[in-house]
Amino acid sequence: MLLRLVNIFGYLSVLLRAGTLIFQSLLLGGVLFISWVARPSSEIPDSSLERVRSSSLRLFRIAAIGLAIVQVLYLYVNSAMLMASAEMGLRDIVGANFFISGSIVFAAAILAALLATIRSKFALTWLGLLVAIILAASVMTNHAASRMDGRAPLIVLSFLHELATGFWIGGLPFLLLGLFVGKTSSTQWRLTRRFSQIALVSVAVIVFSGVAMSLSYIGSVRSLFGTAYGVMVSAKAIMLAAMLLLGGINFLLLRKYSGDAVGPRLRRLVEAEVGIGITIILTAASLTSQPPAVDLVNDTVDFAHIASRLKPEWPRLASPQLAQLSSPFPGRKIDIPAVAPLPAAYTIDGAPLSRSEVADIGWSEYNHHWMGVLVLAMGLLALLARTGHAKWAEYWPLVLIGIAIFIFVRGDPECWPLGPQGFWISWTKTEVFQHRMAALLCIAFAIFELRVRRRPSSGGPLALVFPLLCAAGGALLLTHSHSLTNVQEEFLAEMSHVPLGILAVLSGWARWLEIRLPPEDRAIPAWIWPVCFALIGVGLLNYREI
Repeated sequence: MLLRLVNIFGYLSVLLRAGTLIFQSLLLGGVLFISWVARPSSEIPDSSLERVRSSSLRLFRIAAIGLAIVQVLYLYVNSAMLMASAEMGLRDIVGANFFISGSIVFAAAILAALLATIRSKFALTWLGLLVAIILAASVMTNHAASRMDGRAPLIVLSFLHELATGFWIGGLPFLLLGLFVGKTSSTQWRLTRRFSQIALVSVAVIVFSGVAMSLSYIGSVRSLFGTAYGVMVSAKAIMLAAMLLLGGINFLLLRKYSGDAVGPRLRRLVEAEVGIGITIILTAASLTSQPPAVDLVNDTVDFAHIASRLKPEWPRLASPQLAQLSSPFPGRKIDIPAVAPLPAAYTIDGAPLSRSEVADIGWSEYNHHWMGVLVLAMGLLALLARTGHAKWAEYWPLVLIGIAIFIFVRGDPECWPLGPQGFWISWTKTEVFQHRMAALLCIAFAIFELRVRRRPSSGGPLALVFPLLCAAGGALLLTHSHSLTNVQEEFLAEMSHVPLGILAVLSGWARWLEIRLPPEDRAIPAWIWPVCFALIGVGLLNYREI
């Protein structure tokens, strides 16, 4: 029971840390956007600029309230966990570092939400001070504050890193809102030009501070590629490169449109930037759930083990039998004929696995590999349809129905139609219910995507649901808690999940751009997302757990 509580707490702590970083970044970006990017100017009509500032202040208030709510949940979850596991009293918890920091952030967020309703220069100055306090309190609970060596420079680097992240990524939603509210081309041009100046400086600070902190927290190339921490940092770097690519395109658009018009292309690219930026913040939150790579000298996986796990092998297309699996019903026999035992297997540190554990792994690998076949087929069909030479390939969404059937049948071996639990009773189990709802969603998306492919003009906003779920699924793979019971096995699992998560995020936002951009600009993203799907399928085909 305690282990289950710890696992739930680990996942909740990552989600709450992600919420804190997202809302904190919005407050940082909002203050700078309102005070500098959208400040009054003789070049812009007062009415247009006033609409931008008013809408920005509303978004700022929403972010402040969101941060306050997240902090209440953060304090409750952490306090409840300590009281349940460490048998600590409330008086002891109140004096803990996390409680003091969370209380400061909560109070400052409430005050910021109230001050954002006052329109004056002094109120804006106080808002900047409150946001600085929030940032300082947040930094004091991360890895930098807990280090014994080099604590002061790491705190400064962490402060600069989060500050620049807030100014750039946290400011993007305000820019997007400003481009929508500021109807005149002069307003859009000024907002984008001034924000681009902030982005250039912020990117330089992010890269400098990120490299400096990586040298301290990772320490070596072996740790970069041999620990989960290093792999997650690499994932952040790849997604940052994708954001920089989109930012570079935005810069070229600014030069192309000059002062006449920013154009709808810029807004669509900023939408994708916001999505990838939020995913980067979620990945950063996941890093807080595990120790830095430099502290895992004895738990770093060597290149031989990595190469062995990544070495291409023929996928497992034959499944273990149900009788070989761990029984989900202790003390209850399942009436299935006996089968031959499976070969022995061992973990990375040499610990033997039981026969049922080997069978469970075989069942999981079989599921992943056949899912890889389906996803690869979907990506290849979408690519074939993109060539325009095979109209029948436009029916690639039908593969989603195959995925739904596979999830329904294979997702829960203890339930109907494979296991002893009946069809209706199995729906009462939370995990089974989630799997079957996912299967139903796949069928719904298949039907709707067919409609979108056959009649693109009738898709409407619902056409964006599929790419959003692809991006959200990728972010979910990158945002999770990390087990500390076997760090090396955790890394090997991370090594397979992270590339799939990155590809899912890129495919989702590429599909988003294909839908949102003007028809003449859709060619490149229309090729990118099917390639990403095909690569996800290849990754699933080579998925292994031992």
